[in-house]
Amino acid sequence: MSVEIHLIHGFMGFGKTTLAKQLEKSLHAVRFTHDEIMLARYGRTPDDFKKCCEEVTQYIKNETIKEIAKGNNIILDFGFWDKETRQEYYSWAKSLTDKVYFHALVCDIEIAKSRVLSRTQSNPDELYIDEDCFNDRLKKFTPLTDDEGYNTSYYKSS
Repeated sequence: MSVEIHLIHGFMGFGKTTLAKQLEKSLHAVRFTHDEIMLARYGRTPDDFKKCCEEVTQYIKNETIKEIAKGNNIILDFGFWDKETRQEYYSWAKSLTDKVYFHALVCDIEIAKSRVLSRTQSNPDELYIDEDCFNDRLKKFTPLTDDEGYNTSYYKSS
């Protein structure tokens, strides 16, 4: 029996972690949520966000390889915001198993922004994201499309 890797795609506030937690239970998988690890290691506002992000990414890749070797399914709750990143991770995941799937969330941007700003204000256990950061990162987001050729399940978040 071959293990599976599930890649969760969507922007901030789309409901990626909620979906990842549901899949974690239903697929009996190990879930890696980038933001949770960032927060645990570096707090809400890491000094060198890019460097911290790269360290967490490498940690997750290393742990993924260990879990695959144990025969565990994996969920990577990263977002995969652009085509290049999706291709990079898909190719890497395919080098570990033939069973790689994308789960793409679709959500209205204003709803997503409202969620993110609300949780930043009300939940100290979330990375700090203000409106400027949200808007700046949104410029880097490209929704996954069918022509990319991945085995993809789509979910509407409301």
